Amino acid sequence: MTQAASLPMYCLAEMEDANSAFLAALRWRLGAKDIDAGRPGTLFTQICGYPLFKHYRDQYRMLATPHYTIPGCVGSSHRAFFMVRADDPAEHLEDLHGRIFGCNSLLSNSGMNLPRLSLARIAGGKPFFSSVVMTGAHVTSLERLDKGDIDVCSIDNVTWGVFKKFRPFAAERYRILAETAPSPSLPFVTSVNTTESDALALAEVLYEIVNDPQTADIGGVLELNALSVPDVAAYERLAEYEREAAELGYPEIR
Repeated sequence: MTQAASLPMYCLAEMEDANSAFLAALRWRLGAKDIDAGRPGTLFTQICGYPLFKHYRDQYRMLATPHYTIPGCVGSSHRAFFMVRADDPAEHLEDLHGRIFGCNSLLSNSGMNLPRLSLARIAGGKPFFSSVVMTGAHVTSLERLDKGDIDVCSIDNVTWGVFKKFRPFAAERYRILAETAPSPSLPFVTSVNTTESDALALAEVLYEIVNDPQTADIGGVLELNALSVPDVAAYERLAEYEREAAELGYPEIR
């Protein structure tokens, strides 16, 4: 059964206690409002904006967009970084022509959609990489980059920020080569089956947790310092990025 409340997107082992504390605070505050946080189905989770609007918009409703205090984030936006090994001689994205790209998922905004647009603008409608390897996760992409299985990957800047924070020595093995266009941060969502009143209560509780000085230490670990009402138009622009790449003759990373 799917967990009723989860934080699956930024979940390094070093963040487990803070994520658990955030969810515990959520459940406690919902309980005070007589809302059962242990119900079947998805009451609260976080999801990538690109697949949400492309495939799952009829399954979830957005509650809030998080703001992270990590380089590359501006207000409610984030972006992706093209990562290479620290000793890679490449100076520009164009220097990676013919190399091997590692992609965490074809449904990933930061791992596929955002870098696809950047590549479309320089690929001239032709294959840019010698091959594309599916890795399954951003951190796995970094691990395979370190091993030399791939030459470059595109990582959500929040993932990179917390990786660098909690694993500084491992982070020294990589460097940022380029960054993508901005994108709205990964939204907090609930199932479309959640009642309107419960969804409003959920959003209210999220703002309470983020703004409460007593839970500020949780936000500090997670680098989460604010929330805002989701800007639907900003999320819709992710589809425009997809269309632009296709118009440039680069509908998929290749």
